[in-house]
Amino acid sequence: MLVIFDVVGTLFSLDRVREQIREQGLPPELLSWWFGRLLQTAMAATLANRYIPFRQAAEASLKQVLAIGDQPEDLAEPILQEMKELTPWADAEGCLQRLDGAGHRLIALTNSSVEAAEGLLVKARLRDFFEQVLSTDEAGACKPDPRPYRMALERADSLASEACMVAAHGWDIVGADAVGMKTIWIERLEKRWPFPEEPPGRVAADLSQVPEAINRLGT
Repeated sequence: MLVIFDVVGTLFSLDRVREQIREQGLPPELLSWWFGRLLQTAMAATLANRYIPFRQAAEASLKQVLAIGDQPEDLAEPILQEMKELTPWADAEGCLQRLDGAGHRLIALTNSSVEAAEGLLVKARLRDFFEQVLSTDEAGACKPDPRPYRMALERADSLASEACMVAAHGWDIVGADAVGMKTIWIERLEKRWPFPEEPPGRVAADLSQVPEAINRLGT
């Protein structure tokens, strides 16, 4: 099976960013506020048939959140820099090893740039598990727009029904499901499914449960 992984939040923890926020004397909740604004900015641009690269959307939305809290915008740079130093979840390597050993094809699909995602994967020594690292930059639309998922399927020469999206974000799962892909939602980041209907596909507590969840997709 083709298994497509989201990167930030799914394979990589945001704990370092949260710690940097604390070091700047800011409340750790700012991370959630920031990412909410970031997704709003990126998705609004996509709905308006515009495209803003993730790094630009991240900077603009972080500075907005700082401004709302009457904080100086120069606090943004050290926080943004920490996004380049994310560490993988402790169970990421084992998950990828098991999937690779079982013969699954692995692709990374991120709203970040290819360069940013490649940098994280190389530093974490996870890059070799993936046959491709793809960015929504290439599709000109951020997830959960259908275009990035269809691009990934086309690049992999795969049918949607033969592919599975693994993500820790409900919106990412909804996007993949909308184009006909199988899905596995990892619940440790969001804790609760953010939509009124039940999640499609399978639910995993963490990455360690993903290989077994993939084995059960056909049952």
